[in-house]
Amino acid sequence: MDWRKSMIKRVVLSFMAIILLTLALGGVTFAFAVRHYFYSGVAQVLLNRAEASDALYGQFSGNVRINRWGSPFMEALDSFRARNALVEILNPEGDLIASSSGLTETARVPLNSRIINGKETSRVERFPRTGEKVMAVYYPVQIMGKPYIIRYVSSLSGIDRELMLIYLGTFVCAVVIAALVFFISLRLAKSIVTPIRHIISASEEMASGNFNLRMKDHYSDELGVLAKTLNTMAEEIQKNDKLKNQFISSVSHELLTPLTGIRGWSETMIINHTLSPAELEEGLNVIKSESDRLQIIVRDLLNFSKLQGNNIKLNRAKMDIGVSVRQSAASLQIKAAEKRCILVTGENGRLSFTGDSIRLQQAIVNLIDNAIKFADDGSRISIDYYEENHQVIINVKDKGIVIDEKDLPYLTDAFYQVRANGRGSGLGLAISDQIVRLHGGKLTITSNKQEGTIATIRLPDYHC
Repeated sequence: MDWRKSMIKRVVLSFMAIILLTLALGGVTFAFAVRHYFYSGVAQVLLNRAEASDALYGQFSGNVRINRWGSPFMEALDSFRARNALVEILNPEGDLIASSSGLTETARVPLNSRIINGKETSRVERFPRTGEKVMAVYYPVQIMGKPYIIRYVSSLSGIDRELMLIYLGTFVCAVVIAALVFFISLRLAKSIVTPIRHIISASEEMASGNFNLRMKDHYSDELGVLAKTLNTMAEEIQKNDKLKNQFISSVSHELLTPLTGIRGWSETMIINHTLSPAELEEGLNVIKSESDRLQIIVRDLLNFSKLQGNNIKLNRAKMDIGVSVRQSAASLQIKAAEKRCILVTGENGRLSFTGDSIRLQQAIVNLIDNAIKFADDGSRISIDYYEENHQVIINVKDKGIVIDEKDLPYLTDAFYQVRANGRGSGLGLAISDQIVRLHGGKLTITSNKQEGTIATIRLPDYHC
């Protein structure tokens, strides 16, 4: 797989972009915070020194007339001296009056509005003679009753060296963190992509027709759910393929049987010209009967195809469920009589419902026909209908073959037959289920020795 298009690359790059942006913002913020902390610390120390010196100077300077310096400015410099800092005295215009270094500048020092208004201030400057970065603190004082400004100048070179060491340590930590995040994100990406690649590989195998392959579904996240879903899909496809093959075999057999009878009698009538009228009549009856069987099989196939493709539009109208039940039972009386079965319909009067009467009757006929097929000879088949909990209920109950519990969930699947060699297309219950679903209802089937087999249609109580 191309690394440039790999999900691993996208995951790793996404993580690295986020962490690098975070580290960059954090590093810049940290650098400014540390720099401000150290610089403001220097300024605060000098301001504290100025305030303390000013308090002492103001207390004693008025009582001292003669001092060892012989100058009030030198006396002030001595009073305001600070360790590792140059002390200067400026006039309100910014001219240098005196300096602890003994040197005086001809250039005027620019003053901001804050110090001009008599308030202390601090700022980072470049020392004129050397260009060195310094911290300058300005403090207003009174010398001999006149306003002057004490200026402290302290070099920041040592602090800048300390800051560079801190910045370097911070950068090394950031690199280590970025490397850890890279390896962690790479491992995380592989833990995500590896099962995805396995699923893709297995999916490609399934797409090529190998549905015997199963994916590893031991993952505890959404990938495990996806793998289980695809495994279930493969199982369903295999089951449907099996049902389809059974259906093709069953339908082929069902189509071949009547065709064999039709072909046999047709050839006999063509070849044998000595057949009696009774034999001819028998042959024609066989041809008609087998043709009817073919028509039923083809009709079921067409109906199921339309239902599966949602190509059937229901013609809803007000109908009487009782009438549909009785008409369905009447249409199958002859078939029931052949097995000496008795069809008994409930007498619950009129039960109105809004639906497609032709389609619903088709569904009921399929259920009764199925009941006759599997009922014991001479048994009773009951068809009841009633209203319960705002639902229309139709029950078709027979006493006959008990259906295995494992087969019950699949009875309404297309092509499914309980018996591998069962007669019919295996579409009757599937068609009934589709019709009931189109009406917003549900078809369920239960079977046990005590109650027999019961097919139940539940329809929402729609009235006109």
